[in-house]
Amino acid sequence: MGPLPASVYAPGTQELISALETSLMPGTSGSSMLPALLVLILTLLCVVSGADPAPRLSHPRLYFTPQELTHLRSLRTRGIHARIWKNLTESADWCLTRTPRTAWIAPVTPDPVYENLYDRFYAMMHDMAVMEHLAFAYAYSGDTRYLEGARQWALACGRVWRREADGEPDASKAYAVMRLLKGLAVSYDILYNQLADAERQEIRQTLVEVGDKYYQWYLKNPGMGAEGQGFHHASVETSSFGVAALALLGEVPEASDWLALMVKKHTDWLLPHALTPSGAQTEGRTFWASTMQYRLFFLDALRRVTGRDLFREYAKYLDGRMALACVAGPKKPGHDEDYQTILFEPSYGQLNYWSPALFCLAREYRRPIYQHFALWDGTAGAIQKTRYITPHGEPLLFTMGGYAYAWCDESIPARIETGLPLSLEFPEVNEVYARASFKEGAIVAGMRRGMVQVHAGGRPVLIDEYGVFKEPQPVKEVVLRDDGAKAVLTCQGVADSIFAEQTLELKRPGTLTLRRKTEKETRFWFHGAPKQEGDTLLWPDGTRLRVVTGSLVSVDPKGHHDAKSVGNGLLKLADPMPRDYPLATVRPDNGVLVLEIQTK
Repeated sequence: MGPLPASVYAPGTQELISALETSLMPGTSGSSMLPALLVLILTLLCVVSGADPAPRLSHPRLYFTPQELTHLRSLRTRGIHARIWKNLTESADWCLTRTPRTAWIAPVTPDPVYENLYDRFYAMMHDMAVMEHLAFAYAYSGDTRYLEGARQWALACGRVWRREADGEPDASKAYAVMRLLKGLAVSYDILYNQLADAERQEIRQTLVEVGDKYYQWYLKNPGMGAEGQGFHHASVETSSFGVAALALLGEVPEASDWLALMVKKHTDWLLPHALTPSGAQTEGRTFWASTMQYRLFFLDALRRVTGRDLFREYAKYLDGRMALACVAGPKKPGHDEDYQTILFEPSYGQLNYWSPALFCLAREYRRPIYQHFALWDGTAGAIQKTRYITPHGEPLLFTMGGYAYAWCDESIPARIETGLPLSLEFPEVNEVYARASFKEGAIVAGMRRGMVQVHAGGRPVLIDEYGVFKEPQPVKEVVLRDDGAKAVLTCQGVADSIFAEQTLELKRPGTLTLRRKTEKETRFWFHGAPKQEGDTLLWPDGTRLRVVTGSLVSVDPKGHHDAKSVGNGLLKLADPMPRDYPLATVRPDNGVLVLEIQTK
């Protein structure tokens, strides 16, 4: 193996190496001491700069070394890790009931309602999830059942999805193919020492054939993974490709060039720009979570294999403020519901989708508040079985349990840090949030483009139906004031708003008032089954919503239907848990509507 590209080293290391080599050339002062002195100085430079003298090339190496794995295995019976391990093994046992795929799903055109696109995407996500989850389960336990399952799935994925190398790459394929490549690479790394030479070669062949196709595509399309692509897709795809390169580094010559390009795309563009200065993701909070997940997948493996620590170099771009704003309640077992634990998030984007990233951010930056929120996820470690299933029966799965187990650092206390902001604004996406506290059950309110959502008592109690089915325009003149005792948010409506003016006032610890100047009725839906008493809705724990000005016209127990669809609503999905929610209609009085929400 030749020298690694300069981009994978810590900043300045390669320049120092070159200067030393020049100064110690034959005929220069000190040249007779070159062998021993050069080794000594280069080793010291790598230690000081944070880079390893040489990349780690034994396996496993991406998310733990053999020595670290011994320690991780010892954690299964105590503390937080025991809880994560329990969830992880329950899902691993379920994975053992799945049969590896034998037939490739080829691209189809035309694809007017995106049926083929989602069949392929969900199929790859399913196969990657089962394969990775079993590999991590084996790693942390040494259980031969999980080893054999993981081996079968890795070989099957390599055989079936190798066909992706047959056609030409494009942007519609890359999002799924790169994720699948990353899952295969992670499984290869974890299982490496248990695979026969022929099996390792077979998996490597798939990684190389598909990977080189996409590397050439990146070279021909330099805007991909940079200015020419949306931040979310670009981050997921390049991070995945980077992990695949790290798994093969030192084993195939192509991996070094792949890695250099993916590091460059991250350092030149994605790390500084994929999140806004306020910490938001312009494509939505779901995309904040997955953008962050894939960054962390890549950065953690990059540091472990090469010593390049982008966590430190780009710390200001790895911000968790969005979680401080949006995390609203604990996650319990069972299928996710829209806005159940994260404001303005669809069902699959709930706390179980966010918590692995929060564990990692807590570890990296020693932040107890991230640990606090991560531990609200009672399902950490489990495969996330979403309600997104194509008409052909391909289910969307996410597996992040193995990462949550590796990233959880129990030396980080789970507590609420002092001095945290209770109101947060993300102007680039026209969003503002205010919370009564960071305790479970406290009021958490958000406004997104004029839409309002409120959590109280650990559940959504007000979700504006306005804006749920069609993205509204950003509202104007948004002003947030917070003196600690009270937060006040005001804004002016626009053409498609259901109000002329809107004010949200949160008096801590437990009263939120929503005022609207409007002539229109407002409809909102909520979770739970509160008792109606006149113009008041009363939940069993004492949380109440009262119409102060105006009137509660009706409550339809099944008025809001939660139907799952994708592809801009064109492809209707086979939801295993279709839900109807109560829908309330409230009417203003003389152009004014005032709602008050209180917690007990």
